[in-house]
Formats: sequence, structure tokens, C-alpha cells
Amino acid sequence: MKKFLILLLFTFISAPCVFAADVNYGYNAHGNYVPTSYGSDRINYGYNAHGEYVPKSVGNQQIQYGYNAHGEYVPKSVGNQQIQYGYNAHGEYVPKSIGNQQIQYGYNAHGKYVPKSVGGQSVNYGYNSHGDYVIKSIGK
Repeated sequence: MKKFLILLLFTFISAPCVFAADVNYGYNAHGNYVPTSYGSDRINYGYNAHGEYVPKSVGNQQIQYGYNAHGEYVPKSVGNQQIQYGYNAHGEYVPKSIGNQQIQYGYNAHGKYVPKSVGGQSVNYGYNSHGDYVIKSIGK
């Protein structure tokens, strides 16, 4: 689940200069309830090199995958922005920045250590129509 949360975060912040936008959810081609758009940008899914069905682009920004320093297959860039990884306060190897936008971590309402802001914009969580606690918006 943590990997999926990070993929969603990349997807949401990849659209250039699009902050203060809502995240919309719907069903993908596999019948999973997932984010389908961020603001006015559609999130497109496809298979990565490992056969996982993941976000491949948001709007016209492509998400490129590769291996991190720990040998995990993860997003490496979004559009022309490189994703930098490092250790958080809990010793977990996580994304620390995308381009020049720093990712800050903290605790959500359920006590989970999650991304709380990106580039100074708050990551807001809430319940979707299925009762799942998810990212609802950034910067609103």
C-alpha cells in the first residue's frame, strides 16, 4: 500500500503549476477504484516493465520507472523532473523531492507517517466514496 501511495503522490504533483486541485476517483480497466484525474488532467494507467498496472502519465507528463539505490522498481522521473530518494525520520527509503519541490512527511489523522506537503503545498487526506482514507487534494 505504501508504494501505491507514493505513486499517487507522484501522479498528483506531476502536472506543471497545477496545485490547489481536487483528486477524482473512479474505476480503472481492471475494476479497481483509483484516482482518475487531478484537477483537469486525466491520469492514464498502463503496465510497467514488471507487469504492474500503475500510473503512466498525468495529462501530458510521462512517468518513467527504474531502480532506486535499494534495487526497488520505482518512479524515477515525472515529465522532466527527477525524483530524488532518501531516508525519512523513521529510516524508510522514500521520495524526498521531485524536481525542486521538497516532500515533507508527518502523521495523518490515523497515525500513519505519510507525505504532508509538497513544495510547501499541503497534502490533504479524507475518505472517498468507498470509505478508504486517501489523498483528496493538494494545496486546498
